[in-house]
Amino acid sequence: MSASRPSSGSRLRSLIVLLVAAGCGQGALEANGTPSRTVVLDAGRAFDLTLQTSGPGEYASPPLVSSGAVVFREVELVGPPVPAGPRQRFRFAAVAPGVAVLVFHHTGMMPTVEDTIEVH
Repeated sequence: MSASRPSSGSRLRSLIVLLVAAGCGQGALEANGTPSRTVVLDAGRAFDLTLQTSGPGEYASPPLVSSGAVVFREVELVGPPVPAGPRQRFRFAAVAPGVAVLVFHHTGMMPTVEDTIEVH
């Protein structure tokens, strides 16, 4: 679990959508307004994290990845542009058993997002 969480005020101001798609017949995990969480995946799975910003700036790419359990693949803009700001899909692969903390820093005023990925 991440060491720091945004205050409730930051969470209310943020319009972050986290989408983890594990694929292969498993349903997607979607968390609205919860910028930091722990997700458990099997090694060999690809997954996506989609972040929505509010206001100027974007989440910097590549994000910080704390271990070799997870590998960053690419980032892309998702959907048509919206006035709130860009929506970015970060693609990863869970490649080896272990724990990785993914840290997404925003270039504007949005809070830093930290997600913990446990790979089994």
